[in-house]
Amino acid sequence: MFRRILLLSLLAFLPLTATAALDPGAPTVLITGANRGIGLELARQYAALGWNVIATTRRPPDDPGLAELRAIQEKHPRLVIERIDVTKTEMIRAVAEKYRDQPIDVLINNAAAVEDTFAADMEEANTPFDRIDFDDARTDFDVNTLGPMRMAQAFLPHIERSKQKKIANITSLAGSFGQPLPGAIAMNYSASKAALNKYSVLLSIALKERGILVGLFQPVFVASKKDMKNMQNASPVDVEVAKLIKHIEQMSPETSGKIVNFQTGRIDPF
Repeated sequence: MFRRILLLSLLAFLPLTATAALDPGAPTVLITGANRGIGLELARQYAALGWNVIATTRRPPDDPGLAELRAIQEKHPRLVIERIDVTKTEMIRAVAEKYRDQPIDVLINNAAAVEDTFAADMEEANTPFDRIDFDDARTDFDVNTLGPMRMAQAFLPHIERSKQKKIANITSLAGSFGQPLPGAIAMNYSASKAALNKYSVLLSIALKERGILVGLFQPVFVASKKDMKNMQNASPVDVEVAKLIKHIEQMSPETSGKIVNFQTGRIDPF
């Protein structure tokens, strides 16, 4: 009973822009971490393709960091912005309840515990072992590993009612056992992505009989941060996100539970 009351209380604080903006005849994608980087570009490109887009972010609706996302919304009224912190189960469930009658063709779990800049990411990744704060691992696992599982669980009925029935989890080469990144430690982040890979394989098996596909997708080097625009060998985010969307479109039972490198198109090792 308490959980039900809490859920209804959260619903009362959600913005009232919901399914009224969505076209019942168009496919629908829900994207986490949609305010920047790959998530923002996913929202932009799916909106341009005529999809309904539920773009989520942990930032409050009036946050200045949502300016680019709101600009996309102005051009594409089928894009709605919702606040979801993937570490908060009740917040996730409240949004799922708000959209209880909306089928979701593709759920893209993109939100991740990363820094705003590539330079800050590298500084964190190269922290010597004797200076790593393993208490911080709770954040990495809560966002990168458990966040996608909370989302999949809460929105499973919406996905199951859709035509495409797809869950796409954005992972990282940092979590690979078979092809580890040289040099960088990034222990907490890497371990959280390796755990996401394992969860996703198990999820693909658990949902197979329901006809739901679970894909893992990872890039190599995408210019998704503000300090990467002119970085050598960093591929433009719009180019790589277009590839990612194509690979999500091509998801099949044969690729479910496997890691597709969306830059190369190859199946990457775990």
